[in-house]
Amino acid sequence: MEQENLQQAEELNNNEPISPDTLNDETQEEVSVQGQPTPIEKAPEKEVPAWDFSSFNTDEIISHMKSLIDDFPVQRLKVLDSLPQVFEAQYQKEYDKALADFTKDGSPAEAFDYQDNSKERFYSVYRTYREKKSEYYKKLEGEKEQNLKEKLQIIEELKDLIQHEESLNKTYQDFRNLQDRWRNTGMVPQAQASDLLETYHHHVENFFNYIKINKELRDLDLKKNLDAKNALIEQANALLEDNNIGNAFRQLQSLHSQWKEIGPVAKEVQEETWNRFKEVTDKINSAYHRFFDNLREEQDNNLKIKEEICVKLENYASVSFEKLSEWNVATDTVLALQTEWKHAGTIPIKERNRLYKRYRAACDAFFERKRQYFQEIQTLQNKNLTKKIELCEKVEALKDSTDWATTTKKIIEYQKEWKTIGPVSKKVSNKIWNRFRSACDHFFDRKSAQFKHVSSDQEKNLELKRELIEEVRNFKLTGNNDDDIEALKAFQTRWAEIGFVPIKEKETVQNEFRKLINDHFDQLDIDEFEKNIERFKSKINTFDNSDDKDSKIIQEREKLVNKIKQLETDLHAWENNIGFFSKSSNSESLVKEFSNKIESARHKLALMQEKLRLIDGMI
Repeated sequence: MEQENLQQAEELNNNEPISPDTLNDETQEEVSVQGQPTPIEKAPEKEVPAWDFSSFNTDEIISHMKSLIDDFPVQRLKVLDSLPQVFEAQYQKEYDKALADFTKDGSPAEAFDYQDNSKERFYSVYRTYREKKSEYYKKLEGEKEQNLKEKLQIIEELKDLIQHEESLNKTYQDFRNLQDRWRNTGMVPQAQASDLLETYHHHVENFFNYIKINKELRDLDLKKNLDAKNALIEQANALLEDNNIGNAFRQLQSLHSQWKEIGPVAKEVQEETWNRFKEVTDKINSAYHRFFDNLREEQDNNLKIKEEICVKLENYASVSFEKLSEWNVATDTVLALQTEWKHAGTIPIKERNRLYKRYRAACDAFFERKRQYFQEIQTLQNKNLTKKIELCEKVEALKDSTDWATTTKKIIEYQKEWKTIGPVSKKVSNKIWNRFRSACDHFFDRKSAQFKHVSSDQEKNLELKRELIEEVRNFKLTGNNDDDIEALKAFQTRWAEIGFVPIKEKETVQNEFRKLINDHFDQLDIDEFEKNIERFKSKINTFDNSDDKDSKIIQEREKLVNKIKQLETDLHAWENNIGFFSKSSNSESLVKEFSNKIESARHKLALMQEKLRLIDGMI
């Protein structure tokens, strides 16, 4: 055995000795990879879903966050670190939307009570994540410290190995066992990693120099190292097919960490082996950098889009609208811009806080102006409601009066005063109007019942009106517009002079007479405006012989005034919209559409104003 060992030592001496410089040539050329490597598992890890949390509502953010925490190791969930900012932004949007919906009909913002516990639920789940993360890193640091102790122990055993007086094969096997223990021991604290690895390689070199391991075993060891490094090169090549460049980059770090642990290969293949590994590394690094270059370009484009959105929001925040319809149109536009912001994508991190503060400030300024507007409107509407309640009480105090003439005059005066009072809240508008009208109708219904004794005269009037209807039915137009209009007006005058008819027949004969008159007017060769006016005259002339003439006149006037106000509001909003559309290069069709609507509305407004003038002439 001694002779055999001497022969092996002599053969080893004939070869170039292994020195620390030789051992470090290869490691000095390796590409630097930042970060602590993660060992490659035999089975591929389940991919963490690349969800865009900014597109979720608050409930979806909570459920998806909980799903990630339940299904994946906490160390792979760095995406959750910035989630509170995303959640707070979404929570504020949902709050603003709920507040806008609540105040849209004039309700005060102070009365808004947002019933939502999503914030408490979110931070409860998020605390679970932070606690798990803290536990993980605390445990990891403990493992690293334990691994450091283990590797220091291996180095001490390696140093002691050269002092053993045992057979060469036994010593070499002990050495291989120490190498296996070293490779199977996990990460150590980063601060000690480099010095620890250098110390380990130094004592490995000392071992080879001291025992002069025989050439066959040395070649076998180099071949095993070469096979291991070739396997790593194959794994690196496979990473080129990974569509997830971030995952490929992280796996490459792990491969470089393992490469350093393997040890040297034969000098004649050392450079070629390293160059093959470096070539793959360079390709993955290049792809990684291209990915982030593209990401930066996309984020720069998103930044421009969000800056444009901020400008638009700031424009709306600086305008004080005067009508409810204008505020509603503006609110819809602001909400649409908020949706556009949500889908505009991410921007560079250094710009996020600045731009979000600008965006939030513009939104807050707009909704604050709207809140102030509705507060002023509510104050005015409350005053109008007080006045209308007082009129209701006055009419209710008179509704059972039997002083028909005096009471009729007073109630008509109250009805005129009602028309001068501005609007009240939509929530009570119909209720207060029905109360007022009910009191008025109650008096006029009693007044009508008082005069039922004139029924015989009404039957005669009914017969006269039926005869007049037949006369109108048989009337033929002469073709002379002036003569025909005078004839039709004469029919209406005679109709009004005949007097009351039985109440159950009143609507039937009036509708029949009005239809015949309107049919004749439709056949006249005059413009549509005049036809509408003449038909309206025919309608209101029938009020003269109605026992509730005053009430009908008031109701007809109220309807006209409401329609005129609504049409004026619409016109103002449409004209404003044209002003906005004209600034856009792609809005020609919208401008044309709104121009037609405005023109048609102006004709309708002129017609209704003329009708109002006629009805006012009857009061």
